[in-house]
Amino acid sequence: MIGLTRQRSSLPGAAVLAAAALFFTPAVSQTSGVPTGNIITGNATGSTSAVVGTLPAFVGKTTYICGLSVSSTGSAAISPITVAGVVGSSMIFQNVTAGTGILQQAFYPCVPASAPNTAITVTTTADGTATAVDVNSWGFVQ
Repeated sequence: MIGLTRQRSSLPGAAVLAAAALFFTPAVSQTSGVPTGNIITGNATGSTSAVVGTLPAFVGKTTYICGLSVSSTGSAAISPITVAGVVGSSMIFQNVTAGTGILQQAFYPCVPASAPNTAITVTTTADGTATAVDVNSWGFVQ
């Protein structure tokens, strides 16, 4: 801890340090990349049309995405996969596997929405040859 010197005290050493830490701990959210709010999921299933999994928006809160998983069966190559509503600009992923394929991505630290009250969506492209497409996303709101 910056600027602390040990002085004689009636408190044990650990108690002095713990009390001093209360005054020097910065108030920062999501310091470790681990969710600190309410956990949410955005899951959807479909086949031949675009499939959209949505992490919902909440009034006065920021939505974060921590990961996604997109899987498909059939002869479809469901690319690109777009993550929209995040800070900066949309993220685009290519799932190059036709047939039984899966794309998984974890974000560390979790990625915030572009603004409070903003949903984050994970969208596949439509493919008429898909048998089944599943979109799963997870995150938190704070």
